[in-house]
Amino acid sequence: MTAAEKLYQLIQALPENQINEVLHFAEFLHQKQFTSPQQAIPSDTLTGLRGIAKRADAIQKMRGLLKTDQPAPTDQDVADMLEERRLEKYLP
Repeated sequence: MTAAEKLYQLIQALPENQINEVLHFAEFLHQKQFTSPQQAIPSDTLTGLRGIAKRADAIQKMRGLLKTDQPAPTDQDVADMLEERRLEKYLP
């Protein structure tokens, strides 16, 4: 039995919300293989810790959007978020 067949059997027994988690993880892995590795800043430096904190904050904001019944952000909302991120990144 192949890994894909085993995965298919396991997924059939899961509830819908867990199937979605598996799907999101598989999409993450698929996307990860096409992205080039970035030069890492050691996390034990102040700059590295600040970057980790900012990413964690952004992740929490996005999780909040996914867990609510709120509509998806508009194009203008996304543009505003990107502009805010650029200002944080390039004008510390």
